[in-house]
Amino acid sequence: MNDNNAVQELVTEIESKLSGYRQEFIGLTWREKVLLLVDITKSVKILGINSNYSAAGVASRERIRLYLVEHVGIIISASELEVVSGISEYGRRIRELRVQDGYKIITGNSKDVELGINIGRNEYMLLEAEPDMSAARRWHIANRIRREANEGSKGRILKYLKENTGQIITSEELAYVARASEFGRRVRELRTEDGYAIATRFTGRPDLKMSEYVLESEERVAEPHDRKIPFAIQKRVYERSKNACELCGWNHSLWKREDPRILELHHIYEHARGGMNTENNLLVLCSRCHDDIHAGRQKLPKNIINNL
Repeated sequence: MNDNNAVQELVTEIESKLSGYRQEFIGLTWREKVLLLVDITKSVKILGINSNYSAAGVASRERIRLYLVEHVGIIISASELEVVSGISEYGRRIRELRVQDGYKIITGNSKDVELGINIGRNEYMLLEAEPDMSAARRWHIANRIRREANEGSKGRILKYLKENTGQIITSEELAYVARASEFGRRVRELRTEDGYAIATRFTGRPDLKMSEYVLESEERVAEPHDRKIPFAIQKRVYERSKNACELCGWNHSLWKREDPRILELHHIYEHARGGMNTENNLLVLCSRCHDDIHAGRQKLPKNIINNL
């Protein structure tokens, strides 16, 4: 029997059972109705498992993996995964794929609307077809830090980032470590208020995906301050500069270990003296030019200021 005939037989069987349910509904007890539906549900589940015959003979976790890999970057609903896997505990299989196999799968638990991560709690997205072989190690670290009761959510995020300096970290990992849905705000506070060089696709690292973060340096690259520049403004200023220093043109593609610059926001009129957090008062500078400006070794050209 070929695959098409097998699927057709299942469809015919389900249609027959549904027809019987409709005809026998009157006069049946509640339990008799439920048992009829249980029988139909079993057939539908088999049909779901056999919806792709290349995956029909493998375990539920592998069916989920194959389905996600075929739809990288696409939001997949929990209902789809339940059909594909044939089990109700598909969530555990997702966790196994993350923790044991290193697949970057995000969910609504890691929502960060400002970075474009806005999927529902019962939705999933695979970011890359190939697994990250270091991810399993990071999840063990995440479990350890998550259990530390003496740290707040921001402290746990910073500790996790420091233990993975220079590595790409997903929003799912940070949400898990933080034990808070607003982890994205805490990450931005660490960058814009506490002076840590945490890069995203909107802050000088367009090579990163929408849900990826990298702590570039374990040490602060700027003194703590209380600028609180709105994220929407930060994003527009970085876009205006094309993610490059507006003085020397440096961007992250030129990054070298012996010259580990990052991109930062600079107030033309000093914030401490009342300079506003507005687009026309902000420049994107590499950390070297930024240091030179504040040390008085370099001045902002008038043409740059006048063009804003």
